[in-house]
Amino acid sequence: MTIDLHSIQRPGLLGHFFALVCGALIPFSFEPYNIWPVQIIAIAFFYFSLKPLNSKQAMWRGWWFGLGVFASGVSWVYVSIHVYSKTPAPLAVLLTLIFVMGLAWFFALMTLSYQHFFSQKSKPYLSFAAIWVLFEWSRSWILAGFPWLFLGDAHIDSSLKGFAPVLGVYSIGFIVVLMSAFIIDTQWKTLFDQDRKTSVKNLAKHAGPILILPWIMGAVLSVFEWTEKQHDINVVAIQGNIPQERKWLSEEIYPTLEKYRSASEQNWDADIILWPETAITVLHHQAKEYMKFLDEEGKDNQTALITGIPYQQSQTEPMPGRFHNSIVGLGESSGLYHKQKLVPFGEYMPFPDSWRPLLSFFNIPMSQFAAGENSQSLIQVNKGDSNYMIAPFICYDVVYPDFVADQSQDSGLMITISNDAWFGLSNGPLQHLGIVKMRALENGRYVLRSTNTGVTALIDNRGQEVARLSQMEFGVLKAQAQVRSGNTPFNIWGSWPILLLSALCLVLLSINAIRARHS
Repeated sequence: MTIDLHSIQRPGLLGHFFALVCGALIPFSFEPYNIWPVQIIAIAFFYFSLKPLNSKQAMWRGWWFGLGVFASGVSWVYVSIHVYSKTPAPLAVLLTLIFVMGLAWFFALMTLSYQHFFSQKSKPYLSFAAIWVLFEWSRSWILAGFPWLFLGDAHIDSSLKGFAPVLGVYSIGFIVVLMSAFIIDTQWKTLFDQDRKTSVKNLAKHAGPILILPWIMGAVLSVFEWTEKQHDINVVAIQGNIPQERKWLSEEIYPTLEKYRSASEQNWDADIILWPETAITVLHHQAKEYMKFLDEEGKDNQTALITGIPYQQSQTEPMPGRFHNSIVGLGESSGLYHKQKLVPFGEYMPFPDSWRPLLSFFNIPMSQFAAGENSQSLIQVNKGDSNYMIAPFICYDVVYPDFVADQSQDSGLMITISNDAWFGLSNGPLQHLGIVKMRALENGRYVLRSTNTGVTALIDNRGQEVARLSQMEFGVLKAQAQVRSGNTPFNIWGSWPILLLSALCLVLLSINAIRARHS
């Protein structure tokens, strides 16, 4: 029995279903599976399926591919909507479906643009990679952004990771898509229409440089140390494991505060103690006495204690009454940071307020935060002769590559706190950890991460785990981190080089096509 692969290139449901399957395979390249080669295969076959289609057909083929990506990769938002907000299951399914169907339009518009403007020009594989990067980037800022499942985030353990500190996560995606499309454009018949021995020889001869050179370059770049170690510090991250359904109950306030205080009492010999997002479950101004005690204990023991806490602006502040998801530094640390990137379905609801009476999940505790201002100060640690800055990030903050690069330029260490209990034991928290690893690698800094239910971890400047706690357990992570100085190229330039390179490729290919027509 033989399969006619060209059947998947035809318009209609068979080709769309095949694209859906290709898209659904993409999330298996990320945590917790880490099967990154699946990206190259899935994208290659998806690209192959676009070949004979017109623009409208390609748009719908791309939409089905995107539906597969997001239905397979981010449908864990259902847990937040249904389990913790008590929204009826049918309505929660519908809202989750609306969410992933909306995200799928990024791929629909990407394939529409590619097929209409570039598919008939020279080197279509190059334009496909370039336009993929530009649409991936657009997903980080359109409608506040959803920078999740970027291809490059899956390559923390492949040799392509060497590009991350230089050109960032988008550059790895560019290389992956370029290789996948190049195989189809130049080697499809070589691979399938000749005997295997000849296929391998021709593949090595014609495709070798573009398929092998990036891996070699990435391995060489991985050798470089882009930042320098200043000194070691002892760090502690506490994972409280407070059940999400009980976290905001009034009777849980004292037991929660006592749990974190007691765990810290045994670790005052650390340089930094980090508590999770909203570890203190009362407002900043309501916890003054408690925080004063912690501040004095930290100073007495020469320890920086940093915690998440909800904050309400006073009448003398710019936005009176507005709530923020915040970080405060106590003891040997000082500073207050308000989260800037809010997570949909967790801290704000991406639907009109007029829907509020209809949807019970609008009443999730602490689900109506306001974003903090740009250009906030870093957390400062002053301990004897050891003075350094910490770049703070709360949960969703850390998934934005350029935002993190900009915020961390003057820091010696990065911290991120989270409460991924909203998403239970789904893949969401594990994918989140994988993104944190890429941010550590891009910026050449250690990242200390404290979460309520997991995954609490310390990541080194190469994006590798130093220590980690199991999910859904109370635990105290103790490890040695490094304060580092200097900046990676990505730290300085952000994603602009790879974005400009992608745009330049499209411009040059268009100019070349115009010249070819005239000649």
